[in-house]
Amino acid sequence: MSPGILKELQFFGLAVLRGVLILVLYDVIRIIRRVMPHGIWIVTAEDIAYWIATALLVFQLLYQENDGAVRGYALLAVAVGMLLYHQTLSNWLVSHISGILRWCLGILLKPFTVIYRKVVQGLRVAGRFYKKKLKKQLKEFIIILFS
Repeated sequence: MSPGILKELQFFGLAVLRGVLILVLYDVIRIIRRVMPHGIWIVTAEDIAYWIATALLVFQLLYQENDGAVRGYALLAVAVGMLLYHQTLSNWLVSHISGILRWCLGILLKPFTVIYRKVVQGLRVAGRFYKKKLKKQLKEFIIILFS
């Protein structure tokens, strides 16, 4: 096999691996979102950062390995890597890793959850007590005001 073809096959393989890496990065974001849900602005910022990182990864691959020339088969190889990873490991890894992390977080946060519930319960009791007292004082004030 000629050295030129060998180099192109190596480049194709690197592009496939780069596609896998790109989707692994997004899976990290998916796992974080499942373990710690957050608002739309954070999600938007994460997505923008992800797309910038993706563009830089593809640009770096093309620049270092192909002298900056954009070739269709290189982008196809990135897409093939993404598709292969998505169809084989992606969903399984995301669901299992996020499940394990949620379980670990549940164990770590259990003492804080118990304390939080006790504090909320105490505040509710205090709130009911002061609500009744405040109602009584308000009634007395209105009676005095209009007498």
